[in-house]
Amino acid sequence: MYLWKRENGFTFQQRIPVTVESQFGKSPIRVNLGPIPAAAARKRAIILSGAAMRLMDDPTMTRETLVHSLRALNAELQSLKRKSFPLGALAVKARQEADELEAEGAESYARTLREKAQRLSGEKAGIADFRKRLESIAEALSKDSIAWESERQTFQSVVRTLGSLEREQNTVTVEPTQTTAMAVRGRPPVSGPVANPVVSVSDGGGQVSDPRAFTLETRFSVAGRVILDMRREALDVGNSDRTRYEERLEATFAAFLEVIGDHPLRYYLPLHLQDFATFMGKVPTNRSKHPAFKGLRLKQVVEKNNKLPEEKRVKRLSETTVKEHVGQIKLIWEKATAGVDGARDMRSFNVTMPAAATAAIDREGLPTSSLNTWFTDCIRPDVMKKPHKAWLPLVAYLTGMRLSELVYLQSSDIVTIAGNEVFDLRLPLTINGKPIARPLKTKTSRRIVAIHPLLRECGFVDFAKKQRGRGGFIFPHYHAAKDPADAAQKQMGNWMFALGIHVPQRQVFHSLRHNAKSWIRIHAGNFLCDKQCGHAMKSVADDYGFESLEPEEVEKIMSIPAPRDIDFSPLVKWHQAQ
Repeated sequence: MYLWKRENGFTFQQRIPVTVESQFGKSPIRVNLGPIPAAAARKRAIILSGAAMRLMDDPTMTRETLVHSLRALNAELQSLKRKSFPLGALAVKARQEADELEAEGAESYARTLREKAQRLSGEKAGIADFRKRLESIAEALSKDSIAWESERQTFQSVVRTLGSLEREQNTVTVEPTQTTAMAVRGRPPVSGPVANPVVSVSDGGGQVSDPRAFTLETRFSVAGRVILDMRREALDVGNSDRTRYEERLEATFAAFLEVIGDHPLRYYLPLHLQDFATFMGKVPTNRSKHPAFKGLRLKQVVEKNNKLPEEKRVKRLSETTVKEHVGQIKLIWEKATAGVDGARDMRSFNVTMPAAATAAIDREGLPTSSLNTWFTDCIRPDVMKKPHKAWLPLVAYLTGMRLSELVYLQSSDIVTIAGNEVFDLRLPLTINGKPIARPLKTKTSRRIVAIHPLLRECGFVDFAKKQRGRGGFIFPHYHAAKDPADAAQKQMGNWMFALGIHVPQRQVFHSLRHNAKSWIRIHAGNFLCDKQCGHAMKSVADDYGFESLEPEEVEKIMSIPAPRDIDFSPLVKWHQAQ
């Protein structure tokens, strides 16, 4: 055992005995003790050395777990001093307050404070006695074998109480059976029973265990499974958007375990994120919809797709999707390794996007010609027979709402605020007379949406207010599907494709939200545009004030002129003719 002082305090070093070099390596174990007095450093080093010698007797012990255990024990020893001072200060403060209350005649409350002061003093005395006992143990360890034997059982109890020294799913309880190499070299190991592992200590002194106390030896599949289950339990499972996101997390997690493998947490390196990203860049998009890939594992799918001729090969995942997969693994890893000492940092690792992935496509608004083609087609008699289909493009364009928000609109969401009609997405859905949480994508999606006068002039507002049946939904037909938003997305995509205004990934139904953002931003500014569309504010200053649109802000959005060059006259004339 060695002990030396550096600028940041004392450092303890324990050499590795020749007999266990094959297990722990030749380089010594080092633990930073911090800036403490020399006498305290010597005593602590003796205790750590005894613990290290005992831990190295375990044939299943690893070097990483040994270092982690010694550091944890050192931290517990260090915390004893920090715990003592606040208790004393709190006790003095309680007595002073009790004196003041007694002088004012509040004897009952003063008595409670004196009982608190007495309890705090007792805790401080207990810690002080504990520290003295540790010092006596250290002295005994540095003397002869007789003194060591007399203190051995106490040392076991002390370290068991202090330690939360984990290995695999249980904590390794330190139980020294050898003295330090510095003081008693040549003394044979002291035999004795091995203590049972302890995970933690309850307030009443009994041992309690939580299977979620992950360690570096816990497999990622186990830790990640707990995190995903906890997320599902905590989040609203009735929210379809959140449910889909949880399903994506599950799929990403399964893919990572298949590609990189299921190992203990200590195995994974940040570089494994790059391996994962590189592989996912080769995965074909929508693979579950291709019969050729049915029943194949992910690696088999990639291998089969790569063997296809270039013209028949299924397009691979986009860079954006690969980034999402990597981000989801970082999220699961961060939560799974929280509190696991020695786990590698994955969050700060920047992944290089693989060249095999499809280049990211920036979605853009629809050109004026496409919008006019679409709005003109809306009034065709065979289209208007399906009003749930016909009104969606217009409402999306003039409100900036997401498709997933539109399909859940109810007639009761149209409310009057200060004389102006708006959509109030802060309200819960009402289904069978019961309030149900509205499925929204983000926190800022819970908002007021101004209804531009064009929506009334074209006839949508009158139509929407009449929708009282089928759950009160304005677009009820989509709710016959398991996923209403997905059903609407497919119908809109097919419609755009038939009109020749669909450009895969670049010009789609969601492009209408881009059009709306541009139109509103020009006339009302970024701030009101973000509040109308439910986007997060850009700065802390913007977050001040009211989250939803104020009446004056609603009026400002309602007063903006119609989008330039967009022909709404077919819809206006159709409504006037009804």
